[in-house]
Amino acid sequence: MLTFASGGWVLVGAGVLSVALIVWALAGALGRQGRPLIGDGQTVASYRFDLSTCLVPPDEIVAAGMRKDALAALVDPPVIPGTEVALINARERGKYLVSTDRVIGVTRNGESRAYPLQIMNCHEIVNDTLGGVQIAVTYNPLCDSVVVLERKVGGVGGGGGDTLEFGVSGLLYNSNLLMYDRRPEAVGESLWSQLQARAIAGPAAEARTSLRRIEVSLVSWADWFEGHPDTTVLKRDPRMIKRYQQVRGPYESYFISRHLKFPVNPPPPAGGLEAKQRVVVVESGGERAVYALDWIAKHADSSGTWTDTLGGVPLVFEYQAHPQTVLVRPSAGDSEISVTYAFWFAWHAMYPDEVVPAVSAVEEGQN
Repeated sequence: MLTFASGGWVLVGAGVLSVALIVWALAGALGRQGRPLIGDGQTVASYRFDLSTCLVPPDEIVAAGMRKDALAALVDPPVIPGTEVALINARERGKYLVSTDRVIGVTRNGESRAYPLQIMNCHEIVNDTLGGVQIAVTYNPLCDSVVVLERKVGGVGGGGGDTLEFGVSGLLYNSNLLMYDRRPEAVGESLWSQLQARAIAGPAAEARTSLRRIEVSLVSWADWFEGHPDTTVLKRDPRMIKRYQQVRGPYESYFISRHLKFPVNPPPPAGGLEAKQRVVVVESGGERAVYALDWIAKHADSSGTWTDTLGGVPLVFEYQAHPQTVLVRPSAGDSEISVTYAFWFAWHAMYPDEVVPAVSAVEEGQN
């Protein structure tokens, strides 16, 4: 386990997070019409995935402390117009969304949708259809990682042009979400890495299947709604409102600590970015680059804007400090890019050869 120097309060926070995970797991296990769930929360073998074709070291896959499907992935969930959020806030004692709440924002073929993190914490995966495109909106709070994938693939599960449906496996690799294709007609259950956007075990791994990342924004609700006034928003399940509200606290404590609950290999090198510094990864024009949000903040102008060119595509970065977010978009509206958000430790463990600009103490002292 990778543990950075920290005070006793960090261990307390980690303990609270562990208890919360157990509570969510039990709640999920007892709330699915009495159907027993697979996995004991501790032993990888109890989850019954075939790791004989694993593309990553099998001994680095760990149980997350909850059973398979204890966090219930959503499929085409109900949504509401973004204009209704203010009405819900005014009507309910517990606010639905406030201006500084972070949301995952996605636009496909002119249709926009926001996925609040307070909901994503409890589901982690939304199998959705947006603008006629089948997508998987995924969020892993342990890595603060956001990846949106197209679910349409060929040659997986015994046919071409399959649309996958993902569930939460209950397993982690490098502290990161492992999904599985839960379609009844799938030939074997394959494990898929969120941050690697590929199958790492099972029939799909044998076929070396990967998924296409698409453009996504992790921004405040206020910023997303301002730029997308016609957006829809994921609707809360009324049976889970208390759980949505309870989840926020444990993860906020985890975010500000230096402690990692699960092992990663390799850990981030000493002297570089802190493990939980936020980074955004952009792919455009056949190239990929990793940007630290602190670095963007240092180089942005007074309005929070910074520009760069990647793969011949001019990019605009719009930084906000509270909460710390950055929106990335091509300056030419018709350019295709993909965007991934994560803590630095998580991205580095998956792609250790990629570098990221950092704000050093020397730079800070010179300016």
